[in-house]
Amino acid sequence: MNTECIQNSSKLLSETKSMFFSVSDESLMILFSISVSVDAVMRIVLMGRKGSGRSSSGNSILGENRFTEQECELSEGQTQIGHRRVHVLDCPDVLDPDVDKEKLQEQLLSACSAGLSSVLLVVPLVKKLENEQEMLEFIKDLFGPEVLKCIMILVTHEDEDEARVSQLLQQKVNVDLQQLLTECGTKYHCINNKRRSEEQRIHLLQKIEGLMKENRGKLVKRRRGSMGSFVNFSGL
Repeated sequence: MNTECIQNSSKLLSETKSMFFSVSDESLMILFSISVSVDAVMRIVLMGRKGSGRSSSGNSILGENRFTEQECELSEGQTQIGHRRVHVLDCPDVLDPDVDKEKLQEQLLSACSAGLSSVLLVVPLVKKLENEQEMLEFIKDLFGPEVLKCIMILVTHEDEDEARVSQLLQQKVNVDLQQLLTECGTKYHCINNKRRSEEQRIHLLQKIEGLMKENRGKLVKRRRGSMGSFVNFSGL
């Protein structure tokens, strides 16, 4: 290969925004994704027990009443906020006996196949933890240990400013919540679903944007046919 061909090949590679390589191994397809482009879609998964304010938080992000906590299946909603297309997935209580967990796993993997920006584990400030630790294990089992990098605790409250919430989180009575926060890298955000505002949801999305920049992208699917298939981060 002459020098000109090598230079042309290098130029072509440098200009490529996204490349995909597939390898077949006994009917198992492994998909590797290399992306340097800015993806305008922010994909958020909301998880939490019934009564945590999970669905209300999804409605606050969307700016409309789209979700209800009575659902036993995955619900989806989309909106446009600035330059971002925001796709919200409201996941039912995974420990609810009426929820088909196997079906839910399949739905989540399919819905997030293009990339996962953040998982918001919703926790009410004024209630004791119940099954949140088990939910965290469900998330890790489904998406893999790397998902911890994009999990944020979403603390729901009423009429408390962020400084006051931070103070309450540090109290000894909230030791279980403190442990949960520590496992999630102390990443959290406070939201008041009784007082929806554009400023409040933009603040949350800015935190998720910062998380994506810190992770250098979104969690992306590499292996088809595997439940623990989200194992690396791809470009923003």
